Formats: sequence, structure tokens, C-alpha cells
Amino acid sequence: MSTDRDTVRSYDAVAAEYAAEAAAMPEWVATEIDAFVTGLGGSGRVLEIGSGGGRDALALEKRGISVRRTDISKGFVELLRESGFEADLLDPLTDDLADPQRPSTPYDGIWACACLIHVAREDLRVVLERLAEATRIGGRLHASVREGDGEDASTHGRAAAPRRYVETYWREPALRSALTDAGWIVSDVCRYVGRPDDRWLSVRAVRA
Repeated sequence: MSTDRDTVRSYDAVAAEYAAEAAAMPEWVATEIDAFVTGLGGSGRVLEIGSGGGRDALALEKRGISVRRTDISKGFVELLRESGFEADLLDPLTDDLADPQRPSTPYDGIWACACLIHVAREDLRVVLERLAEATRIGGRLHASVREGDGEDASTHGRAAAPRRYVETYWREPALRSALTDAGWIVSDVCRYVGRPDDRWLSVRAVRA
């Protein structure tokens, strides 16, 4: 399993609350959406990993992109379905990534914003490789991870409803190496500082 089970359960328990907290689009994510859509030429079918409450998918669809919403959290998938969207429960390390609507057609791109932070270090290259295999040659990737060293487990919420998240941090050289080994050509790695003082490495890459 690519994601710590306590992390998944934490998202399941507070899916609606988390979606409300994350509803506002950070400026750096809007910048990355602009770059991603431009790279796709304003159209295409995209696999979104970690759709969460669906904020990014809506923004991409407004720009002309067709999005397959997926998440490893059943809570998020149910929330999206209750809101009228198609969404699939999917673990990118183990599940079939083929598009149910177009099973023989690769995706034009992968959008994985702020979700691969929960993939174990030893599993990230495999996940990136599987995403590359599901994407057409020349297809685009956006992936963002936290910048730093090692791993961390953070606890949030209340005593009656604790939330525990396990996260993996990356430095640019190791991240670039994992992407290259997995079949991606890295176009750029941008650095952003979110709140509260979250440091992000945002990857723009092309399927080799």
C-alpha cells in the first residue's frame, strides 16, 4: 500500500471538513494549473490523483480539460459522488489506472497536486512509472511534494476526532532522479511557499 492507512482513515473521517478548508485556490496552484493547461494545448483527458474535495478538477474543467477524478480515500470519493461527479476509489501503486471510459486510450496528462506527499519514499518511483505507462508519449505531468528531508507524522483535529498524516519530504536532485528513472522528462521544478510556511517542489514534466 502506497499510503499509510492512518492517513487514509484521517481523510475518510473529515472529508467534508477538509474539502471546505481547502476550497480556496492557493495562488501557486492556480499558476501550476495555467502552465499545465497551456502544456496540454487547452484540451485533453487527464487522470487526477488525489482529487480530494474536487477543487482542482473544477478549475481544470473550466479551462477545457476532461478530468477523471480519483482518490485513495473513500470519504472523498463518496463526497464527490454526492456532489454529482463521477469519481473512482484508486490507489496509484496497486490499482488498474486505465480509464474506464476509454480503456485502450492513454491519458493526455496526470494531475497530482499535493497528494504524493503521502506516498512512501520507496514507492514513489513505482507510482511515477505506473503513471507514465498510463500516459501518452508527450503527455504532461504536474506533481507537487513537500521540500525537505526524511518523513514526518503530524497530528491534527480534536481528541474525539484525531487526524494523523504521514508525509514524505523530498529534495530536488532525488525527486528529479525518481522522475527520470520512471520515464518522465523534467521540464521544470518550481519552488513555492504555502501556508503555514509549507515549502513545495512543483514538478512540470513530459512523458518520455
